[in-house]
Amino acid sequence: MCKRLLAAILLLFFVFYINVIAEPDGALIRELMDCPEEETFSELNSTNYVEALRSMGYYKNDYQDENINLRNATLRFQSDCNLAADGIQGPQFKSAMIKRLSLNNKFRSPDIIARPASKGYWITINRTRRILTLYRGKNVIRKYPIAIGKTTNKTPQGKFHVRLKRKNPIWSPVDGKKPVAGGSPKNPLGIRWIGLSVGKGNLYGIHGNNSPYSIGRQISKGCIRMINSDVLSLYNIVSVGIPVWIGNDETLRKWGVTQKSFY
Repeated sequence: MCKRLLAAILLLFFVFYINVIAEPDGALIRELMDCPEEETFSELNSTNYVEALRSMGYYKNDYQDENINLRNATLRFQSDCNLAADGIQGPQFKSAMIKRLSLNNKFRSPDIIARPASKGYWITINRTRRILTLYRGKNVIRKYPIAIGKTTNKTPQGKFHVRLKRKNPIWSPVDGKKPVAGGSPKNPLGIRWIGLSVGKGNLYGIHGNNSPYSIGRQISKGCIRMINSDVLSLYNIVSVGIPVWIGNDETLRKWGVTQKSFY
């Protein structure tokens, strides 16, 4: 009799314990369901962020391949938020997207400029984040994603200036192969060349590309590659002589340029 009573008590306790543990936290679920950020996150995941990137002006129909256009839009968004430009919609990208949408187009660049290189236009190239920033005095005019030099052919660091500009530059391979005509889709320099004072304007430069998936990577022989439509935009603004500062995060901060991440 005692054994049966003990078994019954244990059974009741077990059933009660399971119910308590298994019962969902209704208040927590309601809180998550009511959270605007969670709703935005879910909605954006289902649409691959295309509409949000379009509405912000980052998505452009530069290519017939929509995957390239979406990657370029992602890169541009990352650049504006000072995230490492890699074209991947990772956790920082998603966090920044949610935060940007909550601002209702009131986003302002998080850059802090203590000592501008010029009161006019000037450029920084952040090797850490792979971002080119065009400033006017202390104000950000525009940010662009870039590709930089490989670890074996690093993009030079230092304070330089624009030495020359060329439309549809001819590319002459160093291995003696036939030069590629300017304007050709096979030309790795793309449609514009902005030559830097380091290398006397011909060795290192800011230019377009013929390999869109290279943007956001350490892949060049030291030059700074841009999306073709982006380099065209930059080319039309900058002039010969404007300062170009190239460095990693730490170096730029020492020079008075702080580019904080927004996410």
